[in-house]
Amino acid sequence: MQPDTPSSEGFDIFWIASDSLQQVGMFATGGDGPIPWTARPWIYNAEEQALMLSVVCAVELKIPYPRPDDFVALAERGFFSFDWTDVHKTSIQATSAYEMVCRPVSPLTVDQLPPSLRVAALATKIIGKTLDAGRVDRVALGS
Repeated sequence: MQPDTPSSEGFDIFWIASDSLQQVGMFATGGDGPIPWTARPWIYNAEEQALMLSVVCAVELKIPYPRPDDFVALAERGFFSFDWTDVHKTSIQATSAYEMVCRPVSPLTVDQLPPSLRVAALATKIIGKTLDAGRVDRVALGS
């Protein structure tokens, strides 16, 4: 995977990726998180397409969050949902990682996605860990 871009330049953008178990995650940049180059072609409609899928499971909220609605909605459809939470932290508290906000009880796998989302999820692979680990840093993004 090519290195990520510096940031999402102030816009909260969702992008999609998969792990070695073929589980699928949606990542919100919080306006500042990195986006892998391989995920860029699908940033304009990944969240919208994901939310058109049916609700398939219950979810587990992993961190306290002021408005978790989008993250819960994605997890209800089987996606691990992550946010670049550093935008809410001081530089000392920053983790330089996407943190899981909400976990699906029954995660989707890539083969359960419609074709356009399947291609997007396979284009960006998380390296060296699975999504259920709860945190995806720049190393796991290949940068």
